[in-house]
Amino acid sequence: MGAPLINQAMKHFKSQVLLILSEVPFGSCISYGELAKQAGFPGYGRQVGQLMKKLPKDTKLPWHRVVNAQRRISFAENTDGYLRQKEKLEKEGWVIVGNKLTLNEGK
Repeated sequence: MGAPLINQAMKHFKSQVLLILSEVPFGSCISYGELAKQAGFPGYGRQVGQLMKKLPKDTKLPWHRVVNAQRRISFAENTDGYLRQKEKLEKEGWVIVGNKLTLNEGK
């Protein structure tokens, strides 16, 4: 796990992560760790997850395209967060069995 980020570094981390997130295309997904790596912060996947958790519910950012390294939804099954993410991913063509993304029919 990466070292704690403070003030300026945290602002840079957040802006970079949200920039990369905004560019994840429709029908695609990315892992927390890969998003951190592409933002220039390898090893900060957990912090990406914390940042995703803090996004407002009405955000226009495609937070739902971020999944864990096993291509699974990280929310516990049948929770509000899980159901919202599952619905958004299914609208983009993903088939989800349990919490695992198995196939994107649109690709």
